[in-house]
This record gives sequence, C-alpha cells and structure tokens, in this order.
Amino acid sequence: MNKISDFFDERRRTKHKRIKEKNDKLRAKGKTPLKKGWGKMVNTGTGGINHDPSTRVFDVAQQQKNISEEHEIKERRSGDVKRK
Repeated sequence: MNKISDFFDERRRTKHKRIKEKNDKLRAKGKTPLKKGWGKMVNTGTGGINHDPSTRVFDVAQQQKNISEEHEIKERRSGDVKRK
C-alpha cells in the first residue's frame, strides 16, 4: 500500500512542479497565470437538478405570456397601438 501512495504523491508533486514552472514563465513575460475553475454560477431560476422536478416552478408558456403583455402595455403607453 505504501508504494501506491508514494506513486500518487510523486505524480502530484510533478504536476505541481510543472504548473509552477509554467506560471513562473508567464510571470516573467508580465502575464498573470490563469486560475482555472468553475467560474461564476449563473442563476437560471430553475432550481437545482437534485430537487424534486414536480416542485419546480418553471412555466415557459406563462413567462412568454407575461413578456407579451408587458410589451403590449409599453406599446399602449407610447401610443403606437390602438386598443382592440
């Protein structure tokens, strides 16, 4: 078991050394090394994928109706469209 842990430790150290050398080269050129990761989370409003889908409130048709109603109200206020 000791040999396996030594193997993984050595692999981790070599990767760390390789990244460190790359970052040093970038800093010598005056650039900032990238910090790789997930980035910023985006709120889609649908909730998490682990939640029960039956409790999720996400009705595309209703959202489209709301948008069209808002658009219609804006047109009425501007005087572009006559009332029906």
